[in-house]
Amino acid sequence: MSSQDSNALLADLIRAGLSRADQLGRARVPLKLYPAEEQEELLALLHAYLWDTAAPYDDDWHRSPGNIMTLWAELLQIGTETRHRLIPLRTDLVKVLTERGLGYRTHPRSVPVLVREYSGPIETPVHPGDPRQTSNTITVGTWGAGFGDAATNRKVELAAEAVVQHHYEAAGWTVTRVAHLKCGWDLTARCDGQERHLEVKGVSSSMPSVLLTRNELRTAENDPDWLLALVTNALTDPTLMEYERQAVTAAADPTVYRVNLAH
Repeated sequence: MSSQDSNALLADLIRAGLSRADQLGRARVPLKLYPAEEQEELLALLHAYLWDTAAPYDDDWHRSPGNIMTLWAELLQIGTETRHRLIPLRTDLVKVLTERGLGYRTHPRSVPVLVREYSGPIETPVHPGDPRQTSNTITVGTWGAGFGDAATNRKVELAAEAVVQHHYEAAGWTVTRVAHLKCGWDLTARCDGQERHLEVKGVSSSMPSVLLTRNELRTAENDPDWLLALVTNALTDPTLMEYERQAVTAAADPTVYRVNLAH
């Protein structure tokens, strides 16, 4: 099928979803409004688009710009209101791509999307903790480490610290909290002459994507005892993963720049 034909079919399917939503009195269009066969068509068309726009990233994965909504807006000639209606559909499709091991967003709130070619059933899908998930998911800024509201972030942070502290103390380490000292890590763990400087990050989902401050990244670059202790699903089913500082600094990607115009 040519890209022109694929785009025409995709436009027809999206219009059908909008029409169903209108009939049901729904503002937004989730994937579940489509029958199973059309869901598979939508997924195949989205994957084909991402793959066609992707550039090589490594042996298995290619990097697509992932500007899915922009493509849909061009195909359908729609404005902001209709684009907002289609956000759940885009989100649901990317989620299914991830579950099937065909692609994933390098950051839960942004593009690009890493995607791999479909060549039959996927035997080794991407899963939480897979090194491929961490290749570009650590970002750096001057802010804190959370994406959600302050209260929830605090709960996640404390839950993650408790998981890490319990893990190390159960293994015979003495753990001291030093986050208030702004030294570039949260917990100092000591055992039999060994010392680890644990920067603790917690996320409420299974996606190992976190933010680091400049101070934390600088410490990771210079402190041989620094280690990232990441707890996913911190509030529900906590899973601890640890990353050496070299892996973290290699994956760190600045996403925000301070522009000072006061001079």
